[in-house]
Amino acid sequence: MFDIDAASETARRLKETGSTFDGSAAKTGEDVIAAVERETAELAAKQAAETAPEAAEASQPDAAKPELLDFLASEPEAENDPFADQPTKTAPELPELTPAQELAGYIRARSAAALITPHALLLEEVENADELLAQMPADPQCTDIVTRAGAKDTYYYSNANMSDNYAMIAQLIEDKDLCVMFAEMVRFNARIYPSATPLKYFQRSPYGLAPEVIEQTWKAMQENPAYADIEELTNNQNERFLFSTKHHPPLRQGYQRRGRFLRLNHKLQLNQGIRASLSKGV
Repeated sequence: MFDIDAASETARRLKETGSTFDGSAAKTGEDVIAAVERETAELAAKQAAETAPEAAEASQPDAAKPELLDFLASEPEAENDPFADQPTKTAPELPELTPAQELAGYIRARSAAALITPHALLLEEVENADELLAQMPADPQCTDIVTRAGAKDTYYYSNANMSDNYAMIAQLIEDKDLCVMFAEMVRFNARIYPSATPLKYFQRSPYGLAPEVIEQTWKAMQENPAYADIEELTNNQNERFLFSTKHHPPLRQGYQRRGRFLRLNHKLQLNQGIRASLSKGV
């Protein structure tokens, strides 16, 4: 049985998709199914005709498509080009590094990471290391590589990536002689700045010593005549310092009240031996 309502609904949906079918066939009793099939076929043919150029373009092989460089090359030269008479410049090729320069680069990389390089490590890591190290002083590309003699080894670093003062500290740490390290740093601080050295200083990086290790080292130094110039003092906050009498003559001669040392470290409470030595000049 023909259902005119169903046919009208079908016609409406076709119209929404672009069909020109307006449902009049359903109202006049025309064969709606035949009309729908006709309209559907016409719509499919129309859509196929619209998509044909796109499909043909998509199926075109890549070789047939014009390349950007080919297109630009086919374009006419620009008139009045201000750069037309300038020669084309290419970046110069970097010279190949010599083995000695490569070794210098390795030392630089370690210095940039706050590491001094022991000679023993180079012998383990690099073939014919001594021969390459001997070439560095004559190579202008290796002038930043510096040698530092330690108690247990020779050390190398780049003074472009590591300061001489830090290299000294790193060398003392590598030598692993705590008494020497304490004495050298105390004397260095007294000579250069001048200032005393807090015992807590050796807990910080790059030393990283535990408080008990610091106490043991200082006790061992007090028993060794080689470190007789290293003495201890405290300030009014009971903070402990080490200083060198070799490089703090005002402390020995009684001028400490006007000296920079006292201003930096507050009021100093000197131990009995230092008080006795200062009493003559106060």
